[in-house]
Amino acid sequence: MEKKFLDEVLNMPEEVRVALIHAAIKWKDKEHNLRRLLALNEEAAAGGARIIVNPELATTGYAFESRRDISLFVETVPGPTTELFGALACRYGVYICLGLPEVDLKSGIYYNTAVLIGPDGRVMGEHRKLAPAFKENLWAARGNLPVLVAETCFGRVGVLICADTYWYKAARMAALKGARVLLIPANWPPHHYPPEVFWRARALENGVYVLACNRTGQDKTMNCNASQSFIIGPDGSVLKEVQSAHDTILYGTLPLKNGRFFTSGAGVLLGDRRPEFYAGITLDTFSQFEPEALLGLSAGKEFAVATVQFAPRAGELERNTRRILSFLDQAADLAARRRMKLDLVVFPELAVTGAISQPSQAGELAEPVPGPITVEVVRKAEKLDLYVVMGVLEREDGQLFNTAVLIGPAGLLGKYRKIHLSPFDREWARPGQEDFRFFDLPFGRVGLLLGHDLFFPESLESLAKQGVDVLCVPALWNDEKSQFIWEARIAEQMHLVVANQWGSSGSFCALGGSLIYSYSRYSERRVRMVSPVNEDRINIMLLNPQETRQKKFLEEVDYDLLLTHYKLF
Repeated sequence: MEKKFLDEVLNMPEEVRVALIHAAIKWKDKEHNLRRLLALNEEAAAGGARIIVNPELATTGYAFESRRDISLFVETVPGPTTELFGALACRYGVYICLGLPEVDLKSGIYYNTAVLIGPDGRVMGEHRKLAPAFKENLWAARGNLPVLVAETCFGRVGVLICADTYWYKAARMAALKGARVLLIPANWPPHHYPPEVFWRARALENGVYVLACNRTGQDKTMNCNASQSFIIGPDGSVLKEVQSAHDTILYGTLPLKNGRFFTSGAGVLLGDRRPEFYAGITLDTFSQFEPEALLGLSAGKEFAVATVQFAPRAGELERNTRRILSFLDQAADLAARRRMKLDLVVFPELAVTGAISQPSQAGELAEPVPGPITVEVVRKAEKLDLYVVMGVLEREDGQLFNTAVLIGPAGLLGKYRKIHLSPFDREWARPGQEDFRFFDLPFGRVGLLLGHDLFFPESLESLAKQGVDVLCVPALWNDEKSQFIWEARIAEQMHLVVANQWGSSGSFCALGGSLIYSYSRYSERRVRMVSPVNEDRINIMLLNPQETRQKKFLEEVDYDLLLTHYKLF
């Protein structure tokens, strides 16, 4: 028995080969598509792939405009197509994920569906798309099944479809159910909300691998020849990608430990979630005819916002305060030269103290809020008639907090204490214990977060569902690989203003790159402005609250699951 166990351990594979079938799907030519897909899947299986992913609606193409239009191509699950691919899966001992249009015979309802077929040739489960997009809504119902997570011999995998991943919730549910790999059949052309940043975000925020299999070729109305498929690592990095106008198989490998999916640091961000503060994501505020009235929003008006990126000197409170006051004058002057009235200025996290490189000094640098420095900024805000958001090191009753304050002409309007602490914060700060904060200003509703909070999309949606127009984020960000997550947060449908420090402080080096991202539900109207990496910079942009007030959320989800604490699988 001991020898058998030792042999099994020694023979356990260290990796599993995967394949994405980046196929040129022909619209309404099911016979051709099945023939090519079967050949490509067999080639991938013969080439050693144990997990094979095919595109969305791979059997039929995409651009159907009515139930009648697609009625000749829908089928049941299990059904003829799953039998064909089941025989192939059984012959080679592989897992196959495939998209197809499904009909439920009991109800006659059509769904955009993905199936997962196991090595025994049987359907292990199906996922019905939760977020029908474009003209799918003319024939497909919204999915009514739980997010599919299936147990394979390598560990748990989740299955989602294309636009399901534009929102964070479906991927989050799969991860909370133990999925270490997400299989994503897709039909996502690159010219509309390019998907790479969202797929990378789903990988990073959940610590999972993503196998996103897009299609290529010309559909009825959609040119997908430049579409890309990706294998993405749990840190959000692109491991493999392919773009081709012709049928192509993208191969890759995923690491295993003791024969199971392995991601270093798996579940770290999931374990850092604080669901007790996420109840706001359950609110269905934007399904109403007049969400502005429901939420008590003012009419809103165009306003000018500025980010101030600079390098505070660690521990030099007086110097840093003088610079903050000077930057406010400079920003107001710059706006005036551009014939704008500056309304809102956002400074970095810990702008007054600089990065806390020696936690033992944190108590000496902290001050109460309100305190002497915030009082000085209030005077300047009153003089310039504008609002200021900045990060401070707050002390209250002997405890220290990483805090963002909102200051206006009338004084200190409020503060937010950072709820999700970074590893650097944990050396000196206590986490905030109050809900996410938002404030009504003359031009719109403003929400506050701090840098590391951007890793947790629940934070942003909690504010978005409360009607926030612009999210102000003082940041102290030092990880270049993860900085892309800022732009992915535009999916939460708010204007995004991130002011970052730059420069070194002890062992900490902030990256700059401060961002103003003007949201619109029309991608061609979105505007982004990014500061350089290593220099002081003031950027100014006009934002319009009306662009953020037609929000849409993924609601048919398991909120009980989303509001539970993560348990390591």
